[in-house]
Amino acid sequence: MDAQVAPLAVIFDLNTDLLLNCLDGLSEAEARRRLAAGGNSIAFLATHLTDSRHFLVTSLGHPLANPLAGFIDDVRSIEEIRELPSLELISAAWLGIGAHLQAILSSLSAAELARTDVPRFPVDDRTVVGMLAFLGQHESYHLGQIGFLRRQLNKPAMSYTRRVPVR
Repeated sequence: MDAQVAPLAVIFDLNTDLLLNCLDGLSEAEARRRLAAGGNSIAFLATHLTDSRHFLVTSLGHPLANPLAGFIDDVRSIEEIRELPSLELISAAWLGIGAHLQAILSSLSAAELARTDVPRFPVDDRTVVGMLAFLGQHESYHLGQIGFLRRQLNKPAMSYTRRVPVR
């Protein structure tokens, strides 16, 4: 794995476990509950994160069919959602896109990482590396939101337990 992407791959790998840890012990009703007017639900945020990873792998030239697409196509906000996927479907989709992303990250060359024909994000680095850095931070931001919502539901704090031994 290229040295530029290795630390980012670690973050994406950790985030894969952290989202699943955030979903542990939640009922479907708890995951869909909006705790504040205009706020997001855990299920919505988890669906958004899964969709964001699908966007990322597509931007890297390695698309994977998104099993959650039917729930969020043509949706711009949580108010437009008609139905959210089950936690089981979200978790399965998250694991699938997580494995796919790790395989892609481990195969990217220095030339691929230096590409600049990627979507623009609010970072100075306009390369694939900059996109990866921004989207890794984006995931971490939303994981913090989900962890906070978990606590507001009187659930234990998110665990940093790893599902697979750290490589």
